[in-house]
Amino acid sequence: MESREALQAKLKKATKALSEQKEVLHRARDYLENVLENSRDMIFRADSDDVLVSFSKGGESSLGYTLDDLSGLKVRDLAEDPHAFESLAVQCLKEKKAVREEIPFRHKTGRTVYCRVTLSPLTDARGKVIGMAGVCQDITVWKKFKGDLIRVDRLAEVGRIASGIVHELNNPVAVIGEISGWIGSVASDAEGLNEEDREEIKTSVRHIGEQTKRCRNITHQLLSFVRESKLTTSSLDAHELLRETVSLLTPELKFTDIEIVYNFMAGPVLISSDKQLLEQVFVNFISNAVYAVKEKGGKRGRITLETFLDDSGDSPMVEINISDTGVGISGKNQKSIYEYFYTTKPPGKGTGLGLPISRNIIENLGGSLSLESEPGEGTTFTVRLPVS
Repeated sequence: MESREALQAKLKKATKALSEQKEVLHRARDYLENVLENSRDMIFRADSDDVLVSFSKGGESSLGYTLDDLSGLKVRDLAEDPHAFESLAVQCLKEKKAVREEIPFRHKTGRTVYCRVTLSPLTDARGKVIGMAGVCQDITVWKKFKGDLIRVDRLAEVGRIASGIVHELNNPVAVIGEISGWIGSVASDAEGLNEEDREEIKTSVRHIGEQTKRCRNITHQLLSFVRESKLTTSSLDAHELLRETVSLLTPELKFTDIEIVYNFMAGPVLISSDKQLLEQVFVNFISNAVYAVKEKGGKRGRITLETFLDDSGDSPMVEINISDTGVGISGKNQKSIYEYFYTTKPPGKGTGLGLPISRNIIENLGGSLSLESEPGEGTTFTVRLPVS
């Protein structure tokens, strides 16, 4: 039997070891608390039923919730696809190993937050699984960046193809223009033609010439856009440009039951802008309005063009409203319509480029764009441009 002194020595040694271990545990706890407090990642702990037990400050920043907001909730309730998260959690707990996957979560405001999720099982001293810990790195910006790179590459390819198409079209258009000029000369000098036929031929030739000129303008406009040439501004009447735009779309409107209504303010509205680019913008908006009205079907549709003068600010602005009685745009789609290649139209009907390009053009011209829409009732796009 050991002496009293020996037992006291062992107790003293054990007490010292225990004290050292407690100090180590305190340092580890402080370290973990510091990590949880300062990490920008979403770090959480859940029990075996997937109910949240702890939630880091990084998680509050990433998703907009506090731990009090999430009290009693399961982690899967925060995921956009709860079943996908549940499958990952089951795999983690069943196989007792760390698992990784990209999971989209839902922010408190409703937007999507993409995360790279790592789940690890938590066990007690006997090895029994008592829950799991998760580290979720917010990769939303990175996902957007990768998507932007893909879009930039696609736009570059579109530009390359467009340049080739423009050069290919210019040659036959030039030939058509020369032939129409020759026909006009022949008609003027031809014998045996009565004046009515002669004038009809001359009128037809003049229309051919106007359309070939229009084709050349369009191809030059496309080439200028691809090459990112400088804006060419001139003074023009917004009312006249809107009427010309509707005239360009006559073939599209010809076989529809759509009424075009002009609610213009009195007199001309002069703006200093790029005529071809603005025409491109208005063609896009009016074409979209025609499509929306046709999609709704039913009774006769209506597209209304309105102008107002706003001189409440430092410089006067003209407001141009393009309204339709079409299907309208849902709140969800309104958040995405200015994204490149986003479209609600079926394949072959839309590219998803018109609205983002139009907005960029308007902003480059010193203006702004806004919209109001009610599903089933119609849409109004408002273009604001500085008055000349």
